[in-house]
Amino acid sequence: MSGSEPFQITEILGEGSFGTVCVARRVGRSANSLVALKILKGAYTQNYKIMNRTRDEARLMAKLHHPNIVRVEGLVDLGGRPTIVMEMVEGISLDQLLKRFEDGVPATVAFEAIRLTLGALHFAYNEAAGQDGKPLRVIHRDIKPSNMLLSVYGDLKVVDFGIARGEFSGREAHTESVVLGSRPYMAPERLDGILDDPSVDVFSAGMSLFELLTGRMLRLSINPVAHEQALETQLRKLQIPTMSEQGLEHVRSVIARMCAYNREDRPSAMRAAVELKSCIRSVHERASISLPAFAQASVRPIYEARPRLSPDEAVSEPSESAFLREVTEQQKRPSDWGLAYVVIPLAVLFGLAVVLMALVVVVVIQSAGEVTSTESDVVRDERVEIDFYIADSMKLRVGDQAIEGSGSMALSPGLHRAYLEEDGRRSSCVFTVDGSSKIGRLLDGRLSIDGRSSPACTEIEN
Repeated sequence: MSGSEPFQITEILGEGSFGTVCVARRVGRSANSLVALKILKGAYTQNYKIMNRTRDEARLMAKLHHPNIVRVEGLVDLGGRPTIVMEMVEGISLDQLLKRFEDGVPATVAFEAIRLTLGALHFAYNEAAGQDGKPLRVIHRDIKPSNMLLSVYGDLKVVDFGIARGEFSGREAHTESVVLGSRPYMAPERLDGILDDPSVDVFSAGMSLFELLTGRMLRLSINPVAHEQALETQLRKLQIPTMSEQGLEHVRSVIARMCAYNREDRPSAMRAAVELKSCIRSVHERASISLPAFAQASVRPIYEARPRLSPDEAVSEPSESAFLREVTEQQKRPSDWGLAYVVIPLAVLFGLAVVLMALVVVVVIQSAGEVTSTESDVVRDERVEIDFYIADSMKLRVGDQAIEGSGSMALSPGLHRAYLEEDGRRSSCVFTVDGSSKIGRLLDGRLSIDGRSSPACTEIEN
């Protein structure tokens, strides 16, 4: 572990069982030098097993250099607690995304997110090597939507290797009989104490794929016969309107094999990734959307609208918020006081200038006489300009406005009904506009305004 480093904690991203993840700025560096800190909770600083796992996670992730695995810069001591320093990802987890897309995200988004996750898992087990040149054989063991981040630029990152298993020198934690992980996504053999292999991550990825496509979790049994029956029943109900029946049947087959009860029946991570690429090609072209385009339309608005939570507001345990506030204040104070000798006098001068300007304005208003216009005379245009992105062959009409292909409309905040026309067919759906709306897209038969999807558009008779 490296020595202590000065950080100014600016925001709380999330609170897990063992640690709190914060956004921080390195004091003394540029304002854009942001990192994410995963700080071990105080309740576990005397628990050597969890302390060892935290240090192992940092050592392990520092060796995993892959575009779809969050980058770890090192391990530091922050107020006596081991703290993992990671790259700051401007984005949201896929489980946060599902709160907005309650019926599932667009099919190509789900396929591509899981395909990239599988590629990262393949790399972690087969290609990442330690200093001795031997494969690290990393198994994540906790793959789920909350451990996949999608950035505002469309980058997919796998995070949280806190319970990962790997073969590397310097490892401090040792395998225990207790089963770690998230039960709804856990392969059945893990409950039997069988030694984990890469197929447990493939199983969890398959469970996550179904959830991303539908907004619902697969409910499976620990009994092998009941497991297969439940899997077949629920997959038969899976519907993706933007795919042909042949393509949909292939998707069902891929998920069925990824979530098979017996690990021998599951494909490798790489094989599953290849099959998901073919699933992407089966989606109708007009309904296909890339991760960068989806991120711009849906992830960025959610990320930018997130509540900015301070340590006091976000952390459940009072001792944790007090610790984070204390560490932040202690570490930023030395550099901030030097700046204060310059800032404070300037602030005083600025304040005096504002007062003088206010006095001048008062004099001008008094000399101008009575104001003749009233507030009721002011015409306020509350309409919002929204850029719509639809296929060139489609026509979109809202009220007395219409566009063909991509274009923009000025709409007032509130509920609106849209009419879509293509090849002689018409459909209708209702959507909401608020003061912050900017972008509209047609995704999987739903009109999405800044990531807020309408109900599915219903075909109507001409």
